Amino acid sequence: MLVPTTHQPGLTMHAPTVFSAMALLLALAAPAAVDAASPASGAPPGWIVFSRAQLNADGTQRSSSLWLATPATAARRLTPLADHEYNASGSWSPRGTRIAFQHGSMAANGTDRFDIFSVDPLGHQLLQLTSGSGNFVTPAWGPGNRIALVSKYRHHDCLSIVEADGHHQHDLFCPPSPAEVARPVWSADGRSIFIHAGYYTGSLEPFWRSLAYRVDARTGAPFVLTDRVLDEPRFLEFSPDGSRGIYSDVWTNAMQLIDFNTGRLKSLGRGYAPRWSSNGSRIAFTREVFDFSQPQFHYYEPLFVMDADGSHVRRVTQSRIDNHAYTAAQWSADGVHVLVNRRVYLDPSLTITRHSMRIVNVDTRVVTPVADGYAEPGAWFER
Repeated sequence: MLVPTTHQPGLTMHAPTVFSAMALLLALAAPAAVDAASPASGAPPGWIVFSRAQLNADGTQRSSSLWLATPATAARRLTPLADHEYNASGSWSPRGTRIAFQHGSMAANGTDRFDIFSVDPLGHQLLQLTSGSGNFVTPAWGPGNRIALVSKYRHHDCLSIVEADGHHQHDLFCPPSPAEVARPVWSADGRSIFIHAGYYTGSLEPFWRSLAYRVDARTGAPFVLTDRVLDEPRFLEFSPDGSRGIYSDVWTNAMQLIDFNTGRLKSLGRGYAPRWSSNGSRIAFTREVFDFSQPQFHYYEPLFVMDADGSHVRRVTQSRIDNHAYTAAQWSADGVHVLVNRRVYLDPSLTITRHSMRIVNVDTRVVTPVADGYAEPGAWFER
């Protein structure tokens, strides 16, 4: 179980977790010299925080924990292993001194509770940041000491803010109920936060109402970027400057570029899970490939990259193993490397999955293994 180092009103203090502080200190400090040379392996230097799941026999998740690794070092666990405890969605502070993450636990009555915690890169100074009657998920660390998150209450979701010391937790903006809010995204200058919210509307043939906002990070004042009705729920990936977005869905395997200034939609072809590079010039995405060139049919989902206008589409990963899928988690600052999650299935019925991470150079197609686990946006801290 997790053990906060600082008690907050209304929080339960759990039994101490056994960690060897000296072993962790030596294990994490020593790789720094090796990590400095990691560009030789094709990846920029830096640390990646990710989650590892422990599965039941039927493939359902029993628990998950946070880990830390580089392409040049072995993975080290940051949070303890405990059944029905779930740690994920790690997000680095700007200077790499803390990691905010989502912690969930299941009570004996089967109800889940989620809060935002933070921890340092040595696995020390664990601090619970949120409290209250809701569930608090998907942290995104912004400039300075402010963390954006989604607060899920009984009848509505809100975009919320909490400071790095756990103070001044408050709802910044709440879209109309019953809209569900996706993970918040900070603008590069830290002045705005972009959110996507949506819900079913209509009675005979329900449609999906998609709402995208630019929210003033100081005042909470919202500006509607788009309000449109779609036939089905879609994910929305914001461009770094917030001027555009990409609608996508894994089932339809189709992407649409939306210009928030004009409201115009443009097809970007087949694909899903798009991720914009930090300067907005490239988009990494996943596309289904059906291979009939061999006697036996093969199906896989490699990583592709294209320019921001949808031109110069090219395949990056070359694996031709059945049911392998590569999805982008985060671009490097240089706009050349992508941290990706690779999914494989462990059973013939394609229900039990295993994830591992790679860093891919999209120019050279060099693939560098990292570790088993799953990374999300905000997971890669580059030096």
